[in-house]
Order: sequence, then C-alpha cells, then structure tokens
Amino acid sequence: MPTVAPLDIDGHVVAAHFLGDIPIFATAAGTIHRLDGGEKVTDAHHGLLTCIRDPFSATLLSGGEDGRVQRISHYGTVSTISETPRKWISVVAGGPQGAVAWAQGKSSFVKLPDGTVKEVKEERSVEAIAFAPKGLRIAAARYNGVSLHWVGTNSPMQDLDWKGAHTGVTFSPDGRFLVTMMQENALHGWKLDSKSGESRHMRMTGYPAKVKS
Repeated sequence: MPTVAPLDIDGHVVAAHFLGDIPIFATAAGTIHRLDGGEKVTDAHHGLLTCIRDPFSATLLSGGEDGRVQRISHYGTVSTISETPRKWISVVAGGPQGAVAWAQGKSSFVKLPDGTVKEVKEERSVEAIAFAPKGLRIAAARYNGVSLHWVGTNSPMQDLDWKGAHTGVTFSPDGRFLVTMMQENALHGWKLDSKSGESRHMRMTGYPAKVKS
C-alpha cells in the first residue's frame, strides 16, 4: 500500500521533483530537502529563485540570488556551473551532453560540454530558455517572440516573432514544434519544419487562467 510521509519544511517551497524514487523539495531559502531513508538537507544557495529537473540527466538545476547556477544530484551533491556575484539567476535549462543554459537580463549563457561558456545577447530580457531535443540549439523566450540559436556554431540567429510577452518555452519531443506560454491566458506555437507558403503559427487561446507549464 502507498504511504504518505509528512515533511515539515520551514519557509516557502519553490519546487518539488522526483529524481528516481527520491522526492526532493527546494526552498526559497536555498535548502534542498530529500526524503532518502529519512530527511536530508543540503544548502545550495543563499536565496533560491528557480529549480528544475534537467530532462537530459537525472539531476536538478537551480539558480539563485547569489548569482550561482548549481547542479544537484539525487545524492544531494551540489556542483557549481557558474557564479556571477550580485546577479540574480531565475532562468536555467539543461541540454544534451551536459550543456547548461541560464539568463541574466538581456543575455543568455550556455556552458558547452567542453566547459567553454558562450554568451548570446538579445534585444529584450530573456524570460525562459529551452534546449532542442537534439543538437546544441536553444530557444530564448522574450517580449514579442523567441530567438533560436545554434550555440555550437556561428550560424545566424532565427527570430520567431509574435506580439506579446512570452514567459515560458518548450520544444516538442521530436523538435518539430516550439510552444511558448504568454502573459495573457494563451499559448503560441510555431511549426519549425513548415514548408514555404505554409502557415507556421499555432494560436491557442481561451484558457481560463495563465498556463504555467
């Protein structure tokens, strides 16, 4: 029979995830709580802003008020990906081959598998980042659309324009579609493999509330 294990956590819980069969809770104070044969606590940040599950590995990625981007394993081990003092990191994303992306204001940063860091500048503040399922390609959501970048090459940026504030972004599992969450109660999508003359836009409106994920 399933059992319910109570866990009394002080402060606000920003995110909850499973790594394997281990439940993990990340708090705004920067502590990571794991239920693994009892409660275990790890200090990851001095103020945590975001914590996501890396879809390409069995780890979590987090960003905080301390300017750090951290990778957290299911053992609770914390490794620092990047540290920029006096910068708040509220946008992070995991990519193939261990790549990690994060945003600061109008810039996206990608740490490539070889350890080098590439900066991509935008005209607007970056609200969300996602990696394509294959290749080192990122989508950066911003006001009035999304920017697509091949970060491992010098290929030109591709703009996907649509009026409004785009607050989240994700690729379809096959990489053929890109969908954003918007400030209003709507989603917007693009067909990335559309042929010449075909409409590439997918408007999705009428939701009773803002779509969060």
